[in-house]
Amino acid sequence: MKHIEGAFKGVKDLQIYYQGWIPESSKAVIQLVHGGFEHSGRYLHIVNELVPKGYAIYANDHRGHGKSEGLRNYVDLFDQFIEDEKKFYDIIKEQHLNLPIFMLGHSLGSFIAIYFTEKYEQLLNGLILSGVGTNPGKETIGFLKFLAKIFSKIAPKMKFNPRIDAKFLSHDSEVVQNYKNDPFVNAENISARLAYEMVKNFNNLKRVISDFKINLLVQCGSDDKLIKGAEELNNWFTMDDKTIKIYDGLYHEVYNELEKDRRIVLNDLSNWLNNHI
Repeated sequence: MKHIEGAFKGVKDLQIYYQGWIPESSKAVIQLVHGGFEHSGRYLHIVNELVPKGYAIYANDHRGHGKSEGLRNYVDLFDQFIEDEKKFYDIIKEQHLNLPIFMLGHSLGSFIAIYFTEKYEQLLNGLILSGVGTNPGKETIGFLKFLAKIFSKIAPKMKFNPRIDAKFLSHDSEVVQNYKNDPFVNAENISARLAYEMVKNFNNLKRVISDFKINLLVQCGSDDKLIKGAEELNNWFTMDDKTIKIYDGLYHEVYNELEKDRRIVLNDLSNWLNNHI
């Protein structure tokens, strides 16, 4: 496995950091889209599962996240995330002209992946979503709506604590502790503008995804407290080829759960990919 790092100019010329994990021989590519407040380096369980099986994986840090430039946890418009991913996609495609490319998005990244697919569905061979649903969990929904209504226009860069309790990310205490200690995780504040853009995404979700034709895999935990409503997606998505797996008792980060549980999740991911290349 070869690990690479680099950067590209995103929207408004922000420097966007990326990294990739490349096998000796690649049969397909995964463009991985990380969640909010975190960074691309938190997905090594996926890397270690898929790269030895011939999948190249590329992931960037979103603007305002990780090693990328930008005000932390802020975006002018959600479309900036999407167009950054499109620039990144073009870089990846240039390196792997003849390989299928799948997009895997988690949490905030699942919504970036969904809205990317709305614009560029024809570019992708499949869409994989985790930590996705139809509405925020009860712990955050009132807070997000309050921000969206009051502050997004009058003070879009104002920061608030989103009240994310790390213990609900995973049942693995090591994952939770590493998240809390990670210098590239910034989970204690969110800008009013980003909160507003997130609320808009939930409000428009049903309309956006109802016409998707792309091959789909959804992997979510039944006990996800941060984003709810994954079960409803089975009716909202209407494509012919869809697989929606809700894992009993798992939390938000299904790929970072206890080893016995994530083994099942990662095996399902690997099998689905193998059946779609």
